[in-house]
Amino acid sequence: MRKLLLLLAVVCISAAVSAQGNSGSKGKSKNNPSSAQNSNNGSQGNSDKQKDKEKEKEKQEKAKNDDHDKKVWDGVGDNSCMKPSKNQPAKVRAAFQRDYPNAVNVRWTKCRGDWTATFNGAIFRSTAVYHANGERRDTRTPVNRDNIPRRILDEIFKKRPDTRLEEAIKIEVPNAVKTIFRIKNILSGKAEFEYYDADGVKVNYNY
Repeated sequence: MRKLLLLLAVVCISAAVSAQGNSGSKGKSKNNPSSAQNSNNGSQGNSDKQKDKEKEKEKQEKAKNDDHDKKVWDGVGDNSCMKPSKNQPAKVRAAFQRDYPNAVNVRWTKCRGDWTATFNGAIFRSTAVYHANGERRDTRTPVNRDNIPRRILDEIFKKRPDTRLEEAIKIEVPNAVKTIFRIKNILSGKAEFEYYDADGVKVNYNY
């Protein structure tokens, strides 16, 4: 009987010690939540960094769009051509998807009653202009001097060697025999816009 009582006493003491240990652990966790707080702070920090990256990306994308739009519509004299638009006609969207099925990063604007889709192609970023009935008026792509036909450059500098060539827009017109290039020249401090076909022949092009 004495042995049984002694055994029961040992069991009770062991249980009490174990319970006290667990209580101490809980108390530490409750009274010192530093590890949980650090974890939350880490998650919040990662979230803030991700938001900052997204904002920076949006800022860079907007800067690219603004620079592209400025080049494409420079000389047109209508700043509204750079404003985003919504609810494009179904015929316009269908025509654009047919003409440029692999286009990415598409941004729609509206200019002088026409719908314009700015997009990334295989190499360049371009703007396609559509009438409301889905007919494509043209596609405009800013290009550097290396992409301007030699005959155009020869024609320009032969007549006016002091010309400062500012920028060029390649204009592809559906069913046209030759591509048109809109050249922005700076003469005596003033901007001048001229149109040439790929053979260097000066042409008229409205808008």
